[in-house]
Amino acid sequence: MAQVILTFFVAYGIVVGGALSGGLGAFLTDKPPLLSMVQLADQLKIWGIVGALGGTFDSFLQIEKILMGNFSPVIKQMVMIVVAFWGAHIGTICVQWLVQVRS
Repeated sequence: MAQVILTFFVAYGIVVGGALSGGLGAFLTDKPPLLSMVQLADQLKIWGIVGALGGTFDSFLQIEKILMGNFSPVIKQMVMIVVAFWGAHIGTICVQWLVQVRS
């Protein structure tokens, strides 16, 4: 359970932290920071998922074990992928809420 929570918040932190840092960079370069934050949050969603899963494709290679009849690692990896997606998606929603964008 601890690994699930950690995966969620790593994905969340990558999206929110990257969007906030990018918003600061946009401000320093005279670009609209709030619009940049929303765009960055959308672009960083996939990187939040990849970063939370460890940055490798070992998670996806576990799915190969389903052919051998070993379902336990496959189910664990699928849960981790879904949790990472939720963390990145909730991070994007929080950035949109922060800058008051309705989509």
